[in-house]
Amino acid sequence: MHQGFRLVAAGAAIAMGAAVVTACSVIGIEQQEPITCEGESPPATAPGESFPLLTIAQGESPWALVTVVYADGVVVQAENGSSVVEPVTESAGESPDDSADSPGSAGPDDSAGPWRTGYLLPCAVSELREVAERALFGGPEFGRIDRPDLDWTYLRYDNGVSTASAEVHGHGTGFSDGLSWSERRARDVLREVSDLLRVNIVSTGEAVPIAAVQLDGEIPDGAALPSTWPGPPAAEVLGEDGCGVLPEDVAEETFRYGAEQGLGDAGAALNLRALPPGVAGCE
Repeated sequence: MHQGFRLVAAGAAIAMGAAVVTACSVIGIEQQEPITCEGESPPATAPGESFPLLTIAQGESPWALVTVVYADGVVVQAENGSSVVEPVTESAGESPDDSADSPGSAGPDDSAGPWRTGYLLPCAVSELREVAERALFGGPEFGRIDRPDLDWTYLRYDNGVSTASAEVHGHGTGFSDGLSWSERRARDVLREVSDLLRVNIVSTGEAVPIAAVQLDGEIPDGAALPSTWPGPPAAEVLGEDGCGVLPEDVAEETFRYGAEQGLGDAGAALNLRALPPGVAGCE
């Protein structure tokens, strides 16, 4: 049976897996112009040869990564794919032919892997460092919007000396129901990060090889991975923490297997994630 990929809703995300990001705006946000970096060239190395500067996740957990920014480039999710395998079953009313044509299924663009390359020019990286430190250091409170249907955005910034993390509900939507003045102000500052990325990330669109895959979640009672699963036993990988990184020599094979065959009756409670370069997994 063909295995579909879960699509990540990018509308509320802080960054996007599109081509060259245009200066569109969301509710209440003025259009921004790209930073002028005269005489600067794109990085000569592939993204990920330096450590992750900023990671952004959108949705159900901090592991639902959509964008990773490095000093030497950017990786974003493929436009029609996701870094997370989601099971498709016939009991859900889908057949192999149906799922192959569905919007969430893996197509030709996904076959090379779920991550694509991009970059920020050096002066944009320098500006990102400044706005990220201003927005995330110091323990700002972002509050929670009075809209239970909105997603969470997770950010982690690392300047090489210190790190800062944030969980922001409904970021980038323009809603502010239930927020205090200080929380709105903190979101205004954080919006500078999203604005900068939105108009300055340039997508080169090259596929990133699958080098590391994380398995997280739990095995429900009586459930198991298919007998043809090419990786180690799930319980062995998950351990006591419910999270583990698969051996490098089976990383690509296991992700492809999950994308094409599914994870059987254990799939509903498991996440199989292709990790971006430099992201260790399970931290």
